[in-house]
Amino acid sequence: MIFTTKRPEDLNKLYESLIKQLPNIIFQIRVTAAREIHLDFISKPIEFLYQFSIEEILEDSHTFAKYRIYESDLELFKNTFDNAVSTKSKWEVDFRFLLPDSSYKWLRIEATPKEGDNEETIFYGLLSDITTIKEQEIQLRVADERYHFAVQASDRGVWDWDMATNKVYYSSESMKILGLTESDLVASPEEWDERVHPDDRAEYYGNINLHFENKIPFYETCHRVLCNGSYKWILDRGKVIERAEDGKPLRIAGTHTDISAQKEKEQELLKMLEIVNVQNNKLLNFAHIVSHNLRTHAGNIKSLLDLNADGSFTQEEALEHINIVSKELNETIENLNDLVKVHTQTNKEYESLNLFDYIERMLFILNEDIRNKQIHIENNVQLAALVNCIPAYLESILLNLVTNAIKYSDESKDVAKIAFNLEENDDFYVLKVSDNGIGIDMDKYQDLIFGLYKTFHDYEDSRGVGLYITKNQIETMGGKIEVESKPNVGTTFKVYFKK
Repeated sequence: MIFTTKRPEDLNKLYESLIKQLPNIIFQIRVTAAREIHLDFISKPIEFLYQFSIEEILEDSHTFAKYRIYESDLELFKNTFDNAVSTKSKWEVDFRFLLPDSSYKWLRIEATPKEGDNEETIFYGLLSDITTIKEQEIQLRVADERYHFAVQASDRGVWDWDMATNKVYYSSESMKILGLTESDLVASPEEWDERVHPDDRAEYYGNINLHFENKIPFYETCHRVLCNGSYKWILDRGKVIERAEDGKPLRIAGTHTDISAQKEKEQELLKMLEIVNVQNNKLLNFAHIVSHNLRTHAGNIKSLLDLNADGSFTQEEALEHINIVSKELNETIENLNDLVKVHTQTNKEYESLNLFDYIERMLFILNEDIRNKQIHIENNVQLAALVNCIPAYLESILLNLVTNAIKYSDESKDVAKIAFNLEENDDFYVLKVSDNGIGIDMDKYQDLIFGLYKTFHDYEDSRGVGLYITKNQIETMGGKIEVESKPNVGTTFKVYFKK
């Protein structure tokens, strides 16, 4: 290979040709000590880009810049230039330049200073048309702002999991939903997983793994997440947006929405449906009981009349039997009437009642029965204990429970006992009425204890109505009743009064 040396004039032509082919404009300006600005060199006709002639610019470059630079960019332009001249540092600035047709171009100046003679500063610079780049930046910024606005307007948080780095990005709305700040933001999916309620993790892991394996098109699950010390219901959705050649997920993005309020309403609705179903079953049960009992009594009366008609009974015998059946029918109607009354009381009749006083009053009423059976009473309820009840219901509940405890006391024991104790939890005051009587076989009768006309002992006056009414009265007031019992040991009824 042979190298030849070009003459200086040939090199100048080569350099000039190369410079003219550059897309940007190379320039040299000189700033005197008096801050006079002179354009010493420009690489090609500037009117090609900016629709101005070189003469217009050179006549008064300072005034020309003042009136042609976009007004809101002019101060930045001046400040960066003055700073570069004063500190002899690089001059860099982006600005909008107005064109004769009232449009504008985005320009970028990048110029390096060099100290010249007579305290002059010479800048060698590059002038670039960056209009397309700026427009793209603006479009991206607007799109990003619209996206974030849409996300905020929808009350959805956005998350983005880079599985290569195992880092997760959470949007500001996500952090708001989760009650997080920058200082306590979880950095990895494992930390997030720990926040998911233990009872919900199996479904959570199962769904997301099915999506990772491409078995379902996207991931979606509702689970509870620990946020600021309490759990929120979160609707979590996501989709893999990047996979490796072997199908392994590399990146997954999604949203999560706080649906706690919706879940609470669902729970309330389920409770209401449960109450409706219970009440409906009670109504059906009541209808069956009424139908059965009244039909039985009516059938008995008809049979007696038939027997009287065919001479099997005398007039007096028939009337005597009809009188017995009539009394039983009247008692049945009274029992059924008591059941109807349970459901006709209103909330307006609720009062704050002293439980200790009501127990003492009921014990006074039953004093004769208690004394006859020599039952030892322990009223351990606090003197100032108050419960929110319908007065007639509280009297009926205490009367039924204590009457049963007296009736089924164990005479074989040295001392028969009935004890009253009061406890409380977050939602209820719990009255315990305990005895050491003959008890109930719970294995045999547990599901029947509070049924209508259900009896568990061979006592002639056992009707199976009291506990049924008691349960309905308590539930009507928003409470509940439970029972613990063992044969020959005793029974404890727990009455839950709603706070």
